[in-house]
Amino acid sequence: WAHRSRPARRAAGAVRRRRAHSAAMPVSKPTNIDAQRILAIMDELKEKLTYLSVAKPQVLAGLQSEEGQAACELVGPELLKQFAEQMRLEELYVVANAAADRDFGHGEEGDEVREEEHSLKKNTLELCRRMRAIPNIVTELRNFQERDATRNVIQFLQTLQAMQELTLKRLTTTVEEEHSRTELLDHYKCREAEASKRRQQLEKDLTHLKSACERAQSMRNEILTKLKADLLDVRDSKQERMAQLQNRYETRMKDHEAAFAAKEEDLRKKINALKDANKKNRASNEDEELDQKSKASRKKMDVESVIKQYDVQVKDMAYTLGEHMDLYKKEQKQYNELADHFKKVNEEKATIEAEEAIAAARRKKRDDERRRKDDSAALVQAFWRGIIQREVYGGMKKAKKKKGGGKKKK
Repeated sequence: WAHRSRPARRAAGAVRRRRAHSAAMPVSKPTNIDAQRILAIMDELKEKLTYLSVAKPQVLAGLQSEEGQAACELVGPELLKQFAEQMRLEELYVVANAAADRDFGHGEEGDEVREEEHSLKKNTLELCRRMRAIPNIVTELRNFQERDATRNVIQFLQTLQAMQELTLKRLTTTVEEEHSRTELLDHYKCREAEASKRRQQLEKDLTHLKSACERAQSMRNEILTKLKADLLDVRDSKQERMAQLQNRYETRMKDHEAAFAAKEEDLRKKINALKDANKKNRASNEDEELDQKSKASRKKMDVESVIKQYDVQVKDMAYTLGEHMDLYKKEQKQYNELADHFKKVNEEKATIEAEEAIAAARRKKRDDERRRKDDSAALVQAFWRGIIQREVYGGMKKAKKKKGGGKKKK
């Protein structure tokens, strides 16, 4: 304990206090709902880590290259923008955290860091949601990553899977199984103690073996010293032999150099003869070259004449086309004027017809009103004549009654 540093002693004390506190507190086994919630959280964490493991600059560069056109069509432009935004926010977050670590202890955390952290969380959730909608996207994007770059992430996901399985086992383990596992763990601890003692004994034996090896090494060094001395003696005797061989091979080298010089002179003569023959052939071929050049100049003149004729024809056609276009514009102008004129005439005709229709309607209304008044007057007159006739008839009837009564009295 004394040889440990102060931070190590503090950490060990904290671990002991935490263990004593955890042993003193009553532990309640989580319910089935809690277990399902824990497993669901770990599943979501694994899914997000799997998606984020391919959200790397190397994958983005591969998608933007020519080889990643098919994968880029699968991903889509919106998700590609989301990838670039994720890269940018991660870089900003790393820079902001580095600055916050430098300023640690000053008592302030900038609003920019919190805002960038909020933006990164929001963009990460949106990115995972979009990637979840595309099937087999992780397999497609893994092709743009190196195996060494994703080894740590894959190992972490495997470790997380093992933790999830261990958590599930711990949550579904009974008390008897827990006791049996504790006994098994104690057994392995005892074996570990025995193995530690065995290791100490083996280390002692290894120390003895090392000392024996060092003694053997010193003996070998002495033997090597003697052999080096013998080698020096042999080297002195071999130097004379090397001098003899050197003289022999120098004479052979001089002979070879003389033969090479004679062969070089012969080849130079052949090269000069070939150069003279080449000059003669070049002089003989100059006339043919001049004829070909004259033919080429005549062909060039013919081509220029054809080009000039074509230019003249094109100019004539352009002039004719300009005349036709002018005539077309004039006729188009006349057509537009006539169209406007007939449009005005039709509008005036329609106005006249509308006015005539209004006048006819007014006449019809006036005739209908006059006819209605005539019918009403005739009805009133007939009704009045009926009243008058009834009164006349009543008077005649009364007079007739009076005349009949007078005759009876007589």
